[in-house]
Amino acid sequence: MMGSTPGAPRPAPVPGRTTRKAAVIGTDWDLVLGAPAPPPPQVDPEVPHPIRMWDYMIGGKDNYESDRAAVRHLLTIAPDVMLIARAAEAYAQRASAWIARDHGLTQFLQMGTAIPIMNSFDAIVRDHVPDAPFVCVTDDPISAAHARAVLAARAPVEQLHVMRAQFRDPGPILEHEWLHDRLNFAEPIGVLLLGMLDYTRDDERLRQALELIIGALAPGSLVVILQYLDFPDPRVGDIVQAVLGDNKAEFTPRSMERIERLVEGYEFLPPGLVRITSWHPDGTGPGVDLEQRCHIVGGVIIKR
Repeated sequence: MMGSTPGAPRPAPVPGRTTRKAAVIGTDWDLVLGAPAPPPPQVDPEVPHPIRMWDYMIGGKDNYESDRAAVRHLLTIAPDVMLIARAAEAYAQRASAWIARDHGLTQFLQMGTAIPIMNSFDAIVRDHVPDAPFVCVTDDPISAAHARAVLAARAPVEQLHVMRAQFRDPGPILEHEWLHDRLNFAEPIGVLLLGMLDYTRDDERLRQALELIIGALAPGSLVVILQYLDFPDPRVGDIVQAVLGDNKAEFTPRSMERIERLVEGYEFLPPGLVRITSWHPDGTGPGVDLEQRCHIVGGVIIKR
């Protein structure tokens, strides 16, 4: 496992913030930022959860009937929701493999709401970099619980690490010794911001988070982003938000203009920030012919 290089620079402290205490939960690969540690999440199979709904939409098995029923309801009002989910999943897999292949990256960080169970991105990057340490950061207790129960059984303990923390305010995360013990910020890192941009409601908060993350990275680092576009029919967006209830996950589609303002000043590798069906298509998932029905954009930022 790659550890911190002695004397390697760390991100400067964020003004007005202090690094909170951390509680190690159960095993040495799982840490919760903030003390005392919260109790294990209570999973109610009668209440749908966005992450399990996503799992169902991409063909997974880690979901309940309540999740499947919620998706079926969504399909009656937004028939493309399954298509969009599968396009996003295919893009996330392509992008994960792409940054791990032929770019010299040897360590990876994923930050966002979801830790996928069916197609874990740590497994995808290890197809190209077998010994790569991989850190997942999520604020969702159910995602973290799934990761501990499922992903840990599939990956070497010394390579997969999970931190439950508020990724929308990454300053304390990036400063934390636990993270620097697992990733060397003096060397390039592959970063997956999947379920982050479109799961952060406030634009100013998101822009600051991007600045902190990208600012902490060494030159040569690559950052994968994904963002839902506004639904063409605003009524569909209203119904989706209603299905999500109080929307604690902060699911936030945006116009292309808002997205471009958020990523202004960052350099994207070709083909740039585009509809995900047009990002290095390889025959997996919905293709370019379905671009107008897949309302998501994505791309890879390079830190120079």
